[in-house]
Amino acid sequence: MHEERRRGTLWALGAAVGIAGWAVPWKLAASEGAASANALLLLGFAAVLNSLYNGLRPGRRRRLTPVDWGLAAALAAATLLGNLASAEAIRSLSPALLSVAQRCEIILVALMAWPLVGERPDRPFWLGAALAVAGLVILQAPFEAADARALGLAWAGLSVVAFSSMAVLTRRFIHQVEPARINALRLWLSVGMWFAWFGMPPALLEVTPAQAGYTSLAAFCGPFAGRLAMMTSARYLEARLTTLATLAAPPLTLLLAMLVLSETPTAREITGGLVMLVGIAIPVLAHSRSGPPRPTAEPRQAPPA
Repeated sequence: MHEERRRGTLWALGAAVGIAGWAVPWKLAASEGAASANALLLLGFAAVLNSLYNGLRPGRRRRLTPVDWGLAAALAAATLLGNLASAEAIRSLSPALLSVAQRCEIILVALMAWPLVGERPDRPFWLGAALAVAGLVILQAPFEAADARALGLAWAGLSVVAFSSMAVLTRRFIHQVEPARINALRLWLSVGMWFAWFGMPPALLEVTPAQAGYTSLAAFCGPFAGRLAMMTSARYLEARLTTLATLAAPPLTLLLAMLVLSETPTAREITGGLVMLVGIAIPVLAHSRSGPPRPTAEPRQAPPA
């Protein structure tokens, strides 16, 4: 494997560990308070962590550019939407099931990256995508009667749309920005957007110490360490391959959920999840011996809308 791909894959696997570590405390936080309050706590704690990290990094800081602000604002809006949706989804889904469902992100990332970044999916990708969709149908048959899990998967699907757009935007502009600074800026902007949308709801006055503790742990694993690792990976890998490497998250999440929450998946969930992971793994194996990634398209002059 080429050195750049190896480096990018290691960063992406680090992101997978962060995703796995995020899901379990995120599930525990859901039992402690409102989804909207949990989303604010998650984003707020992550913003503080990113700011502290930036303050400790050596070297001079360049001034923020219009591209920095535009990218951060777009990522902030997607961040808020994705975390609000995942906070609703985790109420009726197990951490392992949510982690598997969100791996459909790889399909959407590839489809979005094709016109926006010029990274065209190949045959192994389409074969893997077909298997991943089949696995999702096994997880939740579309013709079954609606239930709490179906609603949870719908919320998970909305979070996938939001997080997929973040991956593609990051890949598109990653060589023009500093990942750590953009990560902090997008989180603070998302906190501001939260207050602009929700105001000061009573749920903020009812936050418990346990709720704050669970969301702070989830913030460290996901929006801080996990997202920063994924953004760094985007310097070396195509967007779809960075997202593909996160297929390691579901089995890690399943293990953590079994240890911490004593949750055991059903036979159907195991079967659907395995089919999804096999489908997602096919493009990874096909690209494991390929050369360095193709450069992205020439940067646009204007920041994202």
